[in-house]
Amino acid sequence: IICGLIAADETRHEKAYCKIVEELFRRDPNGTMLCFADMMKKQITMPAHMMDDGEHEKKNNGRNLFGDFAAVAEKLGVYTAEDYTDILEYLMGRWKIADITGLSEEAEAAKQYLLKLPARYRNLAKRVAARKKAIGEAKFSWINDRPLTI
Repeated sequence: IICGLIAADETRHEKAYCKIVEELFRRDPNGTMLCFADMMKKQITMPAHMMDDGEHEKKNNGRNLFGDFAAVAEKLGVYTAEDYTDILEYLMGRWKIADITGLSEEAEAAKQYLLKLPARYRNLAKRVAARKKAIGEAKFSWINDRPLTI
């Protein structure tokens, strides 16, 4: 039940954000393109990056809880760089980024930057996966300190 509620809430967020950005592109394509590119250059940080149970770093050689949590999620295939890239491609397609014309020179450069990102992210994900090795185990307090390989 909880996962269903979370999924429904996330779906509402996605719909709202998509409609808002669609309207922004309609009203100010130059400014919106510049802002979108700027946001992607600065990278999106998940709010959970600040999660802390007050125990994890002590039990796991100073490693960050969110970093270990993200590593487990990626290893399990729950949320990967490929998923992130799929979402980016979906949004760029929904907002028809490639089809937006009449942009200022600066906004056109931002658009070209954005259009290259999915391929760049996929290549980066492949390189990282090829080099990635297990870094050990992490104990998570919310599963009774059961160690998970990360």
